[in-house]
Amino acid sequence: MKFGIGQSTARVEDRRLLIGVGRYSDDIAPGQGLHVAFLRAPYAHAHLLKIDLEAARQIDGVHLVATQADLDADHIGDVLCQYRPPLIGGGKMQLVSKPAMVRDINRHAGDIVAMVVADRQETADSAIESINAEFEPMPAVTDIYEAMKDGAPQLYDCYPNNIAFEWGAGKFDETERAMDAAIADGHQIIEIDVVNSRVVINSMETRPMVAAPGAKDGTLDIWCGTQGVVGIAEQIAKALSMERVDVRVQTGDVGGSFGFKIFLHPEQICIAWAARRLGQMVRWQQGRSDGFLSDLHGRDNRSRARAAIDKTGRILALQVTAHANMGAWLSNFSTYIPTLSGSRTLTTNYDIQAASLRVIGVMTNTPAVDAYRGAGRPEANYLMERLMDHIAAETGHSRIDVRRVNMIKPSQIPYAMVCGGTIDSGEMTELFDMALATADVAGFAKRKAESAENGKLRGIGFGMYLEQCGNGADEGVDIEFQDDGRIILHGSQQCNGQGHQTTVTQILSDRLGYDADLITVKQGDSNRSPRGTTGGARMTAVLGSATTVAAAKIIDLAKPFAAETLECDEDDLNFTDGLFLRQDTNRSIAIEDLVRQLAISGEKHRLNWSQPYETDGATYPYGCHIIELEIDRQTCAVEIASYHVVDDFGLVINPLTLEGQIHGGIAQGVGQALLEHVVYDDSGQLLAGSLMDYALPRADHFPGFQISTRNTACANNALGIKGSGEAGAIGAPQAVISAICDALDITHIDMPATPLAIFHAMKAKAANSPMHKGE
Repeated sequence: MKFGIGQSTARVEDRRLLIGVGRYSDDIAPGQGLHVAFLRAPYAHAHLLKIDLEAARQIDGVHLVATQADLDADHIGDVLCQYRPPLIGGGKMQLVSKPAMVRDINRHAGDIVAMVVADRQETADSAIESINAEFEPMPAVTDIYEAMKDGAPQLYDCYPNNIAFEWGAGKFDETERAMDAAIADGHQIIEIDVVNSRVVINSMETRPMVAAPGAKDGTLDIWCGTQGVVGIAEQIAKALSMERVDVRVQTGDVGGSFGFKIFLHPEQICIAWAARRLGQMVRWQQGRSDGFLSDLHGRDNRSRARAAIDKTGRILALQVTAHANMGAWLSNFSTYIPTLSGSRTLTTNYDIQAASLRVIGVMTNTPAVDAYRGAGRPEANYLMERLMDHIAAETGHSRIDVRRVNMIKPSQIPYAMVCGGTIDSGEMTELFDMALATADVAGFAKRKAESAENGKLRGIGFGMYLEQCGNGADEGVDIEFQDDGRIILHGSQQCNGQGHQTTVTQILSDRLGYDADLITVKQGDSNRSPRGTTGGARMTAVLGSATTVAAAKIIDLAKPFAAETLECDEDDLNFTDGLFLRQDTNRSIAIEDLVRQLAISGEKHRLNWSQPYETDGATYPYGCHIIELEIDRQTCAVEIASYHVVDDFGLVINPLTLEGQIHGGIAQGVGQALLEHVVYDDSGQLLAGSLMDYALPRADHFPGFQISTRNTACANNALGIKGSGEAGAIGAPQAVISAICDALDITHIDMPATPLAIFHAMKAKAANSPMHKGE
């Protein structure tokens, strides 16, 4: 049946997943192939002095024991950073690369030292234990500020004081002049220093991989979870000095990604090389604890903001310095996240034209950091919303009034931001008012009093957000018509659980008036899929728009054939709901029938169409999260009492799947704000190394979410939609922290606001000890 844009329809993918016939990476040839185990460095920073592999090589069933020396002998390339930010003062940063295994120095605990390939997993694991590796430990550093100090342990000679780059955006001179003028006029200066804490990206599926020789000599077939197969195929081919077409990467179902499966990991180079070297299938199933050590991490910024404000709380000038932890090596887009990506929403929802941003990238003895849901924009939004609450606390104005006086007004849109482009659409003040009414903020005082009677501290928190996302270009869609009338759509981007198949099917069904059951969406084959990457909340804006444009082109292609069938001129035809209608008659032909009529066995269908797509600009979704929570005075436990969200997402394709995206994003944002705590000791050892030590949000942490929209159409893409996949994760953290500070009657507490952190905050307040803004 046809189902259209705007309908709440269940995901078409779900039935096969629910009955267990999904096809994930580890479902490829189950039980077949050799098995991989990795020996990982036990120190965060050390010289590898000597390694003895002979005992491992003598174990029955072991096919290969290798180190970086073996990769170097085969001229295997490193993992390369893909973006060189220009430096303040001119020039571009020097990039360091990451060998797949330790060459001489390991720089974080978990670096790969050696790999074993064996008949059975137990054999590979046993062989790893028989490898004798000798290290000379060196001092390590994990804290951003500590790493920058004179005398701190140095990770790379080319980065003095571990500073990899200093990058800037905005209006430095104008902002400095505005700040000086504000000080001269006696305006108040507000300064804050906040932590955006590091998170481990815990997707349901880890990073399993299978690699095998291809059917043609000299080729490789690889199966792994990605967010776009072509990019990973290109990188692996380059590392192995192979032609791109000789490396076929395939991705089936993916159990979550959130950014980190876009990028090349060292294990992928090792496994691909081993399969080629041995000429056999090689498989790796990553354990969860192994992922804590070896996966890319997210966030980990320490940011300072300095704002000059007038008596109303309006910001006159804003200077921001963000210290971004790059970790021990530079992942593919690690340098892009805090710079170009993070700067896109420097001033978020607020009318600030004198603003500047300086980003300092710092190397530490921790796993590398790259994109995690929102990728730089959550960090910028969190800083700005904490600043709004600090302004309110320092001036005595309400948090609502401070936001109102600074907010971009509808009459100012299109609004050119200091950096990040032009906001094309929106009514932020009206949406804010709607959120306040929906959450019944006026009745909060009564609810707070009721909580107090029950021995609970109740707080309300506000979290505005603005994202720039959904822009760019990729190769879009290839649409193939089958002889029986079915459609196969090859999509450029890769679904990781978001419901791409449902969304794209809805759009194509709506635009062509086509039976949805006749549409099949295929993704995840680097030898067939158009080039593209899922990320930055851009699937519907780019891939969906490509589908929309393609449908219009297909109708144009079909029109002459319809006119011939209906014996009329093309100008005499209308196309409505899948039917070509001859004007002033009752004659018509369905496009589905026309497709079958035009089929010629053995030949490409005449209506086939390939459609790349490039947006006219970014989308700017925004919204307001309002949360109420209670804190138990005795246990310091936090319970969320209510959660209201109002968003502007432009045209909504499927309200049901949209809400699912918001739910998931909120859960991740709340997890970062309250629970998820990456802790290293002084030697650089990860103390939260498994789900026994690292808390993730559960269903019982949340009430029902009250989600509303107040949408305005985006002018920058064919559908008028705005990206939604990252919005929940961007808006949630600041709303949670705002509510906790309100409940405790303090100015600030850093994430994660665990019961222990809340206990210390309550104790400090009781002792009348001012809290350090950054502790």
